Formats: sequence, C-alpha cells, structure tokens
Amino acid sequence: MTRLVILHDFHDRRYHPGETVPYEFSSERFRDEVMARAPELEVIAAGSPEETRALLPTANILAASRLSPEELAAAAQTRWVHISASGADHFFRRSGLTAQDFSDRGIMITTSRGAGTVVLAEQVLCYMLMFSRNMLRAVRQHDRGEWRRYAGGEMAGTTLGIIGFGAIGRRVAKLADAFGMQVVATRRNPCTADDGPWHILPATENDAVFAAADFLLLSCPITEATRDIVNARTLALMKPEAHLMNIARGECVDEPALVAALKSGRIAGYASDNHGKPTGPITDETMERLADESELWQLANVIVTPNCAVAGPRRYEHMGEIFVGNLRAMQAGRRPPTLLG
Repeated sequence: MTRLVILHDFHDRRYHPGETVPYEFSSERFRDEVMARAPELEVIAAGSPEETRALLPTANILAASRLSPEELAAAAQTRWVHISASGADHFFRRSGLTAQDFSDRGIMITTSRGAGTVVLAEQVLCYMLMFSRNMLRAVRQHDRGEWRRYAGGEMAGTTLGIIGFGAIGRRVAKLADAFGMQVVATRRNPCTADDGPWHILPATENDAVFAAADFLLLSCPITEATRDIVNARTLALMKPEAHLMNIARGECVDEPALVAALKSGRIAGYASDNHGKPTGPITDETMERLADESELWQLANVIVTPNCAVAGPRRYEHMGEIFVGNLRAMQAGRRPPTLLG
C-alpha cells in the first residue's frame, strides 16, 4: 500500500501562536480529507518531530510545509512531495533546498494552488468595499469617538484591473462582475482564460491595465518579470483616484516608490496582505511581514493585513481535494494539475 506521511508541522501555527491548532487548520483535517477521497492510500499524520523522523524512511509520498536537507535525505523511498503553499518559493526558502535538490532525487513537487481561492477573493472584495465606502475613515472616527458624516463612493461602473488572471483573479472577477464592475486583466497566456464578461490581455499589456484601473489587483506569481512590477514608472500610469491591492508577493512592490506615490496623492490608496522582500531564511514570524520601520504603518490611506488572507476554515479540506486531484491525474496518466515546473 502506498504510504503518505504528513509531517508534524504541516498544520498552520501562524494563525494560532501559543495555542492548540484547531482541527480545521490541522494535519489531521488534511489526513481525513485525503482518506475520505483516496481510501487506497495509507495516510499517517506525524504528531511530533520524533514521529516524523521515524516515518520519513517509510514514506512514498510526503506532505510538508518545509523539509530540511536532513529530512529529505532520510526520505529514501519518497518520490512525491506535496506542499501546503500555493507557490514553492517560500517552501524552498524555509527548507534550505532548491528545486534541483528534488529533481536530482527524482522527486516531483505539487503545490496546494487554489486552496485559498475563495477566502483570498473575499479579502480583495473586502478591500474594495472598504476603499469605496471609505470605511477606513469610519473605523478611525470610531476609535476617536467622533461623529462626523461623510460621503462614500460606489463600485458599480468602475474598472477592476487584475495583473495575473489565475484562479484567484477569476474568482475576484466574478465577484466584481456581480457588483457591476468592468474587468480587464493580463495573463501570460490569455487564450487559456475562462470565457466571461471581461477583457483578457497578454502580460505584455500590463501598462494598459495599470492605466485603466480604478482598483488594481496584483495576483500574479513572483517571477523576474513581476518582481518590482509596481514601481515609480507603473505608478505614474495609474489614475490619482485608483487603489492598489496586493495578494501576490511583497517582492512585487517597490515600497519606497509606493510610499512616495501614496504621500503625494499619485494614487489614492493601498491594501496588502503580503509585504517586504525576504533576505534570509523564512520563518513563520518573518513570512511576508511588514517591517516595523515601514512608513506604510503611518499612512491613513493604507490597509495592512498580517499575511492572514489565506486562513479560512475550509483550507485544509481544499488541500485534500487538490492532493487527491493530483493523485487521480497521475493514475490516469495525466499531468498533475498543480505540478511544479
């Protein structure tokens, strides 16, 4: 029987520091979701570092959020690693490994891309509503005990621009369409985009989206082409009344240029769940964290959320669906949908 071993730290302690991780966010939830869909697998969730070490030599498949070089070396029978993140960049940084290390061992990697689609899209909708209805002002007036009426805007009839029209971008577009918004987006291969009431352009047309958007969403993977895609030049293309939102990576944004644009009124506002540019090993504490000294903390037209947009009660259920979807594709001789590379 094929054995899947779930490492002891596969669950997400980031959202429950110093407390017991609830079942909904746990390795056990992922185990149960996989077992319900693929009863032919033997699935074991390690409960401690010691149990992980004992099980590694017996695993055909591993589920991990990080994997040390020593753990990889011990996993002699493993030919497939499924990771908890939607992208592999943080997995490699947290592990101290590279894609080549796995390739050399003949180990494929699949991601959990799509597990956070619903909650991430709803987070973006929340950002847009807060900006449109000026809820930042309401919250700050509440904190001061201040009663002062003011006018808000409306999203209907505005344009949402999306850089990176993947699963999250498509979900946000559907929600935006329900609000009566127009959607224009870019995608590396626009021919693979879903049919819908939106206009999809190739990534070479990113500038046109920057210029057209009233709300601009970054939901693109981090690549050399998207690193610092928000910079002084592209910010200058945007409307002064436009709001920028980032659920991609902190590395997509040139923060000094963004701060200057926000201070000068070059753009109207910014919301982000992902921040900064990591320079060393990634930990739960440092992952996508906004630096304490960042000027973004002090700006009234900024929404900072602490890298928690992906945390929803069904995330590990969705991870189980994605894992088994990859398994069934391989059994049918097809490419796993979330295969890396």
